[in-house]
Formats: sequence, structure tokens, C-alpha cells
Amino acid sequence: MKPVVVIEKPSDLDVLAQQLSSCPHIAVDTESNSFHAYYDRICLIQVSTPEDDFIIDPFVLKDLKPLKGIFDNPMVEKIFHAASNDVLGLRRDFQIRIRNLFDTAIACSLLGHKQLGLSRILDAHFGVSLNKRWQRYDWGRRPLSAEQLDYARLDTHYLISLRHLLSVELQAHELCETAREAFEKACDQQSQEKTFHPGAFIQLSGARSLDPTGKRVLKALYVFREQEARRRNRAPFRILSNETLVRLAFSRPKDIAEFSKIKGIPHNFHEPWVAAPLLELIRKNEFPEDDPNVRH
Repeated sequence: MKPVVVIEKPSDLDVLAQQLSSCPHIAVDTESNSFHAYYDRICLIQVSTPEDDFIIDPFVLKDLKPLKGIFDNPMVEKIFHAASNDVLGLRRDFQIRIRNLFDTAIACSLLGHKQLGLSRILDAHFGVSLNKRWQRYDWGRRPLSAEQLDYARLDTHYLISLRHLLSVELQAHELCETAREAFEKACDQQSQEKTFHPGAFIQLSGARSLDPTGKRVLKALYVFREQEARRRNRAPFRILSNETLVRLAFSRPKDIAEFSKIKGIPHNFHEPWVAAPLLELIRKNEFPEDDPNVRH
């Protein structure tokens, strides 16, 4: 396996785009920071040809226009595995639209595969085991190690070979037209605006077992967490986990000492100036009659 080629210069991106324009098939994947940030973004773009693996760093390359022509070129088939998030992310972050897509996950589903994760499929077809260590890594962090780059390149390295195997199976089962329609639909999907519903707090595990006061407190904490997640651009569960919200709503600590004993409270929340607003929020919703802003 050749060393992965990292694309960080505009001139190198231009050369790569020219090279890709003559390829009938290219494999594509992206890595985002969705597990860590509220407003996620694509942090890496992996592209493989039958001969080489490339990783494009959009943090360094501010202009990805050379790629637009490749992804929009119907003569170049773009092979993804479970393309939905990639397609939507490329459109959202770089205004890149995909034409002529082959989704190996969709193909596997049509062929009756029960396990659709890429790791399982590569193991079954090529005896390749992917290292799950980096699955939920924050790809927005820099610098990236050689081990991380090697992990990222494996998401596309085998996709072209996998595509050819699946294409033969689709033909044998007379599923090519069905697959083509599904691939086109994946290209045309529309992003859904992220929405927040305060009433969704009741779906948290344990929420329905709380008394009315506990539910009122939990809803207030749920809204607080959402506001903090947006303000700090962090995934909500990285502010406070669902379990911790429910524990707070159940225990309703009265002071810093009680608050600090709640399991799952992050270390930074133990500081008095951080904990105090949450304690006040709990108190106001536990005893709303004491809040001067509440009309009686």
C-alpha cells in the first residue's frame, strides 16, 4: 500500500482534480466533528483512485472549487459508503453537489446484507479490520498523526474494489435499476434544518418517572444545556449528559456541596461561579412561586 498523499496546497489540489477527471471511478468519504461540535463541519475529505489514496485538508485549503467539477461530472462515478451525511455536508460546507453516485451501503442493503457497517463489510469481503479507535475522534483537531491519516484513508481504499464486486451481484439479482434510482435519490436529498423542541426533554430516559416538579426542573435544564451547546459550539451531551440532567432534576441539589456530589457533573461545573447559575435555575423551577418574575 502506497503512502497516503495529503493535499494541503492549492497547486496540489489543481493537479489532483486534473488527475481525477480522467478516472471512471473514485472513492470518497469525509470526516466531520459532529460528535464534538454543535455546528459540525467537514474536517477531512478522503479520495481514492485504484492506485492512490489522498486526504484533502479543508482547514488549510480555503477554496475547494477544483473539486466541484469532479463531483458534478457525470462521467466520473463517486463511490461512497452510506453517503447521506457526506452528500449533505459537502453541499452545506463547500456548495459541492454530487452527480453519478454509487453507495456501497445501499447496494449491500438491496442485496440483503444485515450488517451494513463498513468495518463488517470490508472484513467479510477482504478480511480487513478497521481500527475503531478513531471512529469518534474530533477530526477538527490539528495536527493529525500518521496513524490517524492511515485510519482515514482506509475508509476509501477498498471502496472501488467493493463497488465492482457489488455491481456484479446487483446485475445477477437484476437490481441495477433499483440501485440506480436509490443512488440518484441519495444525491438529491435535502438537508433538514436543526431544530430544538423543549418538550422533547420527556423522551430522556427516566424523565417520565419524575414528579411534576422534577419534570419542570428537567425541562429548564434541558433548555439550558441547548443554549450552552450553541454558545460554546459543543455537542449537547458534552455539556451535560442526559443521565446527569435527570439526576439533577431528581436530586435538586441545594448548594455547591450537594451539587458536586451528583454523578456525571463535569469538573468545570464544580467551580462556584459555574455551578451557581444552575443551582439558581433549579431553585427557580423547584419553587416558581418564589420567583418575582412569575406572575401569580
